[in-house]
Amino acid sequence: MSKGWFIKTLKAWTQSNPHGVMNRPDEIRARKLQSLEKELLQESVAALTVHLEDPDPFVRAIAAEVLGRIRGRDAVEALIRALEDPSKYVREKAAIALGHISDKRAVPALIRALGDSEEEVRVTVAGVLGHLHDRTAVPALIQALKDTSPHTRMKSAVSLGIIGDESAIPALYQTLSDDNELVRKFACEALGSIGRLAIPALLKALKDDQVRAHAAQALTKIK
Repeated sequence: MSKGWFIKTLKAWTQSNPHGVMNRPDEIRARKLQSLEKELLQESVAALTVHLEDPDPFVRAIAAEVLGRIRGRDAVEALIRALEDPSKYVREKAAIALGHISDKRAVPALIRALGDSEEEVRVTVAGVLGHLHDRTAVPALIQALKDTSPHTRMKSAVSLGIIGDESAIPALYQTLSDDNELVRKFACEALGSIGRLAIPALLKALKDDQVRAHAAQALTKIK
């Protein structure tokens, strides 16, 4: 057996098996995940939309997530329907996807979803409504400041600050007496984000020991 034959055979085997035999399990898993992600991203919006009605909630959730990542605007109506999916995970992924797509057609359905039975969904929806910067969501977000979940109240306060509508000032001021310290903090920050119109409310908050530090910080950031 010649040395040249051995080298030629080794080269041919290497080319046919470029990753060799020393692949670690984590590398194999990584390649499989990359392959799966590539496959999902190559799916058309129409195909992914069909999978929003798959019997498996895991498949539906993945389809919603990918539609959001690829900004599948043609799937907005299907994602809106997915906000009423039996699985809370699918509903949450649908809300996130609608936030990524940023289509105002979704706002009325997202406002309704603020009343979802699951805390995780309400928190997500409250955040998405702020991201969409739609003032029609302000009344619903004000109402959500009274949600039983402190996380929903926090996220609603943040979103009201992002939207910056002055009509939220009275409700945010009342929220400064919330039982949860973080809710009070984010309400102060939201007032600060609204800006100069919220200065009287923040000045009044300086007299409340529970929030005076947060109010002072919010005031010093107003320009």
